[in-house]
Amino acid sequence: MREELKKMLKAKPFVPFTIVMNDGTHITVKHPENALLMKHWIYVTTDRGETAEHLYLLHVTRIQRQQKEVA
Repeated sequence: MREELKKMLKAKPFVPFTIVMNDGTHITVKHPENALLMKHWIYVTTDRGETAEHLYLLHVTRIQRQQKEVA
């Protein structure tokens, strides 16, 4: 899961994605600067940096890519 998150954070162009935890929590990463990927954790800021989520990677069940908008 860590390698997949790393690829998604470095993607050019960046596509926002949602991290789904095993308890059903959904956290959306809207910009790569809003996330810090560590060895066992990912830290994600939300609400314009007012709050932060500390997510243990073993509890991540899936990553959902946002659909690109069709013009």
